[in-house]
Amino acid sequence: MSTRATPLSLTRRLVTSYLAFGLAGLFLSLVITTLLIDHARIADFVPLAAIIPLAVLGVGAIVLNQSVRFHAAIEQQLLRVSSHPGDERVRFESLNGNEPAIAGWNALLERLATQDALSALEQRLSASLASRRDHRAATILQALSEGIALTEVGGRILYANRALSVLVSSDTAEELTGKNLLPLLRVQEAHNADTVLAALFANSASAVFELRRTSEIRGGVLRIARYLTVDPESGEARVVWSIRDVTQQALVEESRHSFVSLATHELRTPLANIKAYAETLAIHDGIDVEKQKEFCNIINAEATRLARFVDEMLNVSQIESGSLVFDLRETDLERLLHDVVEHVRPQMDQKQITFDVKLPPKFPALRLDKDKFESAMVNLLGNAAKYTPSGGTVRFDVQYRGQGLEFSVADSGIGIAKDEQARVFEKFFRSSDSRVRDIHGNGLGLTFTQEVVQSHGGLLTLESELNKGTTFTVTLPIPDSGAR
Repeated sequence: MSTRATPLSLTRRLVTSYLAFGLAGLFLSLVITTLLIDHARIADFVPLAAIIPLAVLGVGAIVLNQSVRFHAAIEQQLLRVSSHPGDERVRFESLNGNEPAIAGWNALLERLATQDALSALEQRLSASLASRRDHRAATILQALSEGIALTEVGGRILYANRALSVLVSSDTAEELTGKNLLPLLRVQEAHNADTVLAALFANSASAVFELRRTSEIRGGVLRIARYLTVDPESGEARVVWSIRDVTQQALVEESRHSFVSLATHELRTPLANIKAYAETLAIHDGIDVEKQKEFCNIINAEATRLARFVDEMLNVSQIESGSLVFDLRETDLERLLHDVVEHVRPQMDQKQITFDVKLPPKFPALRLDKDKFESAMVNLLGNAAKYTPSGGTVRFDVQYRGQGLEFSVADSGIGIAKDEQARVFEKFFRSSDSRVRDIHGNGLGLTFTQEVVQSHGGLLTLESELNKGTTFTVTLPIPDSGAR
C-alpha cells in the first residue's frame, strides 16, 4: 500500500537527494582523475578534482532550489490553514512555473475559487429570497387595518405596524419599538380595566378580550387578541397581539338594544290603552255618550301616537339608508308657520306656558318640502313644550339674519347638561336627567329634524344651560331672488 508524502517529508527527501548527488559527483571526479593522469602529476589535478564535485553540487543546488522554493511556498500556505481557526477564511495564492506540481496547485486553487463563487452566489440568492419574503410579510402587515404587535411576554414591543401607531396616537410605528404595550392602550379610566389588563398580560394562554377605553362606549372599545408563539431563532416565548377598534360596532349594538327597549315601551303603552278603552266600550252598555266620546278620543289619540312613532321610525330608516326623498317646492312659508303654531298651541295651553310668537311682516320665497319642514318645526316646539315646566315660557322668533332666515325656539325649561349637548341629535338618545325619564319621548325627533334642516341647505344649532333653558336655532339660506 502506498502512502502520500507530506510537504515537509518531500522537502527532506529533496535535500537528502541533493547531498547524495553531491557525494556521488565527488567520488566520480576522484575515480576519473586517478584513471586519466599520472601519479607523478596528481598534485596538478587536485584543484580540478575539487572543482568538479563543487560544480556538480552547484548545478544541483540551482535545480534543487527551484523545486524547494515552490514546495516551500505551498507548504507555507498549507501551514496557515492549520494555524487558523476552522471558521476563518484563508487566502491562497497561485504560483508561477511550468512544473507539474505548480500546475496542479494552480488548478486546485481555480477549483476552490469556483466553489467559493458558487457558494457566495447561493448565499446571496438565499439572502435575497429571505429579504423578499420578509419585505412582502412586512408590507402585508403594514397594510392591515388591525393593529399588530409582537412583544415579549412582559409586554415590551419588538415590532408594531402602522395601524397600531394610529390606535395609540403615535407618529410612527418605529417609535413604539422598545415601549411597553400596556400603558399605550390608555384604558385606565375604564371600569375594571386594571384587572382585565393584568389578566390579559399574565395569562399564558391565547385569549380574546373586548375592553372599553373609558366608562362609556363612545370613548372607545378595543377588541384585543393575543396569541403565544416561540421565536424560532432564540427559542424564547413571544406574544402576537391583534388590536381592533370596534367602537362603531359596539355603538350599533347599543343602538339596537336601545331600539328594542324603546319600541317595546312606545308600542306597549298605547296598545294597552287602546285595548283597555275598546274593551270597556264593548263590554259596558250603560256608558253615557260623553264618556263614549272621551274613550273614543283617547283611542284616537293613542292610535295617532302609534302612527307618529311608526312614521318617525320609517323616516330614520330612510335617513340611514339614504333613501329619504324631499319634494322641494315653492312654499307659502307664512301659512306653514301658522299651521305649526296652531298645532303646538294646545300643548302650551295645557301646561299654561306663555307662548310668545314673533314673525316677520314678509317672508322670502323658499323651496321647501312642506310636510317634512313642518314636522321638523313641530318637533322643536313640541320638545320646548314637553321639557318646560308648567307656567314657563316658550319663544318662537323668526327673523332675517344676514343672507339667511333664522328660526329660533327658546324655552325656560330644564336645560341640557354640557356633556350631553353633543349627543342630543343622536338616534334614540335621551338625557340621563331623572326629570326626563317621566316625559314621553323616543329620541328620534331631533335626529329627523337635523336631517331635514341639512337637506334644505340649512344649519341647526343648540345653546343650553342646565335649569335655565334651551335654544334651538335653524338657519336657512335665502336665494338671491328671495323677497323680503
